[in-house]
Parts: sequence; C-alpha cells; structure tokens
Amino acid sequence: MVPTKVLIVDDHPVFRGGLRSLLSTRPDFHIIGEARNGEEAISLARDLKPDLVLMDIRMPRIGGLEATRLIKKENPQIHIVMLTVSEDEDDLFEAIKCGAQGYILKNLASSDVLDLIKQGAEGEAAFTPSLASRTLMTLGSPKLEKSESLTTREREVLEQLVLGYRNAAIAKNLGLTEATVRFHLSNILSKLHAHSRTEAAIKALQQHIVPNPHRESY
Repeated sequence: MVPTKVLIVDDHPVFRGGLRSLLSTRPDFHIIGEARNGEEAISLARDLKPDLVLMDIRMPRIGGLEATRLIKKENPQIHIVMLTVSEDEDDLFEAIKCGAQGYILKNLASSDVLDLIKQGAEGEAAFTPSLASRTLMTLGSPKLEKSESLTTREREVLEQLVLGYRNAAIAKNLGLTEATVRFHLSNILSKLHAHSRTEAAIKALQQHIVPNPHRESY
C-alpha cells in the first residue's frame, strides 16, 4: 500500500509536532512537509504535490481559507481538510466553498481525528460529527448558480452521498460498481458546480434536489 503524502499547515510548532507524532503511528500516512502559514502552504503544495493537506484556519500572512482556495485552484486533485479550533459557522461554510474536503475540530480524541483524516485522504467528507449535523440543520437558501438537470441515477447517488455513505457502500446499495459510482459523482460535481463531495451534498440540500434526512426525522 502506498502511503498518503501529507502536508501539515499550522502556525503552532507544538501542534505540528503533536500531529506529526500522531500520524507517524499509522503506516498509511507519510509526512512530506510542514508549513507555518498559508503562504508557505501554497508554495509547498505546488512543489511537493501532497495527496492531503491538513490546514489550520487562523494563521499569519495568508490564512487557511484563502490558502485552501488557491491550492484547490492550482491542484484540484489535492484533498484539503481543515484542522482547527474554530466552530464558527462562517468559517465552516467558507471552507466548504473554498473546496475543503472536511472540517475537524482539534478538541476531538486522537483516534477520532485519525479516522476522520483517513476519510479525507480517501476523498470522503471528513467532518466532526456535531458540525456535520449543524451543517445540515442550519442550511439556508442562498442564491446559487442554476445547476444542470441530474439524471435519475445521479439523484440516487446524490441521495446516498447526503446520507453519508462512502463509494463502496453506495455501489453496494445501488447495485453498481465503484467505478460507475465515481463516474456519476464526477458528473454530479460538474452539474452542481461543486468543488467537493461535501459542497455537492450541501448544494443538493439547499436547492432541494434531495430531501434533508435530518429535517425529515423530526
């Protein structure tokens, strides 16, 4: 198994060291670099081509949100997960808008952080559970770009995505191959003008393309 190449971005050296030590316990992660701010992160992402960037938000020079936007613009294949103390909803939604794959709070248990980072590395949504629920429950109805029509199958895949299923589970639930699921997801992202699976799920709920499973439970 080829380990995931990780770039750590945080202005606190103690936290960077702790995260490096935590990830070193897993053979599926390989730390290829560290950055102290968003400016360094952009440069290192360009030079090192990491698979995954773990990004803080509040940093000097260039913050994590702007760095995320610029990195995704240059290298859309790089997965970026915010790792932060901020529970501010504006930060959460801006991170998603900038293309972040996930949003993890630093106060989680180490094992939970590792599990979520692994999900992000695999291209899945990686959110602290309380924030994931809040995201779905507090969606407004902002003006969004008009999306192209989805096929019936694409809607089915999107519904599974909103429910939190990963590619393998979606394939099993719908009787498809994982390659076919990836194909449909690619079309969905394009039609919804979304940069990530997470943004696609949120847009689907905002535009009422699929029902909100959390609201229906009330």
